[in-house]
Amino acid sequence: MGAITKIRQLSPYFLATVGVLFIAFMVIQDSSCQGSRDARRSAEQIVVAEINGDEISLADFETRVRDVIENQRSQNPGQEIDDEQVRQQIFDEMINEVLRSQEATKMGLHVSKQELIDAMVLNPSEQLQFFKDSTGKFRKAFYQDLVTNPDKIGELYAQQGMPAEDVAREVANWKKMLIQIADGLRTQKLEEALKAAIGACASNISPTHVELDYKLNNSTTDVQFVALDINRISDDAVKVSDEEIQKYYDLNKQYYEQKPARKIKYAIFPQLASAKDTANATKRSARLQTAFSALVTVEQKDSVFNVEMNALNGESFDFKSANDLDPSTLTILQSLTPKDVFGPLNVGDGIVYLRLDERREGVNPTVRSSHILINFGTNKDSAKAVANKVMGRAKKGEDFGALATEFSKDPGSAAQGGDLGYFGKGRMVKEFEEAAFAASIGEVVGPVESQFGYHIIKVTDRQNVELKYSEIKIKPSISSGTKQQIIAKAAQTAKQIEDGSPFDSVLASLKMKSTESPFFNNQTPVLSSRELMSWAFENEKGAVLRKDVKNYGIVVAQISETREVGIKQLEDVKDQITSKLMKAKKLDALKGMAESIAASAQSAGSLLGVSSVDTTLEVKTMTQCRNNGQLQGYGGEYVATQAAFSTPVGSVSKAVRGERAWFVVAPQSRVEADMNAFKNDKLAATQNLAAQARGNAYYSWFQKVRENADVVDKRNNRD
Repeated sequence: MGAITKIRQLSPYFLATVGVLFIAFMVIQDSSCQGSRDARRSAEQIVVAEINGDEISLADFETRVRDVIENQRSQNPGQEIDDEQVRQQIFDEMINEVLRSQEATKMGLHVSKQELIDAMVLNPSEQLQFFKDSTGKFRKAFYQDLVTNPDKIGELYAQQGMPAEDVAREVANWKKMLIQIADGLRTQKLEEALKAAIGACASNISPTHVELDYKLNNSTTDVQFVALDINRISDDAVKVSDEEIQKYYDLNKQYYEQKPARKIKYAIFPQLASAKDTANATKRSARLQTAFSALVTVEQKDSVFNVEMNALNGESFDFKSANDLDPSTLTILQSLTPKDVFGPLNVGDGIVYLRLDERREGVNPTVRSSHILINFGTNKDSAKAVANKVMGRAKKGEDFGALATEFSKDPGSAAQGGDLGYFGKGRMVKEFEEAAFAASIGEVVGPVESQFGYHIIKVTDRQNVELKYSEIKIKPSISSGTKQQIIAKAAQTAKQIEDGSPFDSVLASLKMKSTESPFFNNQTPVLSSRELMSWAFENEKGAVLRKDVKNYGIVVAQISETREVGIKQLEDVKDQITSKLMKAKKLDALKGMAESIAASAQSAGSLLGVSSVDTTLEVKTMTQCRNNGQLQGYGGEYVATQAAFSTPVGSVSKAVRGERAWFVVAPQSRVEADMNAFKNDKLAATQNLAAQARGNAYYSWFQKVRENADVVDKRNNRD
């Protein structure tokens, strides 16, 4: 539209008639579009989903998918589009739209014509302000004219000399876009209305709840405590009989709700290159290596590299800083002069040849460092003592990598001798970043405290350079012959299983691994495949499938177990019940010891002498504990924090039984919430709780709506 100039000014009566024109256009277009949809629906009679009795047609679904894919391609022409992901995203969106519409109808909510006119025509949002002048100012009148008189866009293009058939296409695209915008606004407005309605219900906070919440968040106690954890008793020391499990299940099975679930056995036939295919790739690399070895000058290598880049689909990369490059790639590129070539380099998925195209000074400095992380654990002071000891050894010159492997609690870097690679500012926690960037190369600093523990840091390099480079990667390509062998092997395997041979036996005869999934529901993709999941719910136990699954290969699967709505079977919850009963028995076994500790401490008036009962007992201290079930090292232990607040300061509680331990607590001091201040803060506290409730209510509510909806996926059933 930038080429269209000298558009006439709108007449004074434009805004008075804009609403009528817009509604007339939308009614005509929607009617035309609906007629087209009905024609396709009656011709094909295909439904891809039923939602509480309402249908989504294949025609509507495919139209939406096509529009989204075309839009993605127009925005990123070279980007690969994951068709399956797009289709699933659209499918989920359309189901959600139907559910929102159904729920809105129940509540009497709807989007009026006037709301639509206001949002799209009279007061368009920033996202709809397509047409702007050279100063960036929105040409509102021009926009309104084209929205309410969409055929006018054709007149404007025709005035610029556009061929008639191109004009017709552009007018059709513009009308289609307007309908999509209107549909999107309806959906948006309807969701906003639902959010407001659900939020209004949820934000009705009772005064009692506000007061209790205020007390909870503004009352603290410093407490000492002893915990007798169930881990003191080994699993071998506790026996749970089948009779006990059955009895517990019979008394509590109503709490084990069963939703539709499936379990499958599967084997993956990856479509990988054969040894012969790999050998061919090696030959191609050897040819390239020979060609470069015969060249003397950088200019010659650069020239040949350009030729091979085109022949072997090489790739060029724009300037990258050190922290964005693989360490091995960075090391090689740093050793090259511009236009020089290095190779071969064996990487995980092929053989690489690199050329440094250009080097420049960077704007974002990076450092490379190694670290040793000492977690706080249960005693922060002890952790710091360990950190200081390790720091001293590192300062004396001991091998930092060996110390990291021995002491660091960061498993990812410990295996690499503590190496974290290169990183720029903003990549690490503040305390770590400041220490690393302040240190010199080779310097060891610390211990530095962060939320993760204590860090001992060694800076090994600094970079302030950006590199532009090109890469030729020779990958073993799977030949058509290899593909056919894999397909035939998978087909033969599926046939044997379909004919009645046991799944595990067939795979064992092929010396392949058979895998069984856990139970999954109809919202959980298997191997990232929604189609595989849907197949499992559309077929009976024993059904067999052979399917090419993206990123995995050819999958042969069989439905091994099915569960329908009802009560979970004992075999499915036996392990869960066994664990629960074992915890209970361990707590029973610890009861006597816990009561003895409490009695001894109460007599002494303190927990400090509990080691006389058991030398392994540790008295822990927690400051500013709240009555929220969070005790140092233990979450969800509400009886323990309740005891911390109900026991008088300076006294010792009786032994209280928690979920995973027995607790004896001794409050040292307590700060009660200032209820006089609450009188002034009550309104703000109420508003804060109401805002929190509104923020979470809609999404929690809609998740339940989705879970309880009767959704039938018919995408794989088009008979």
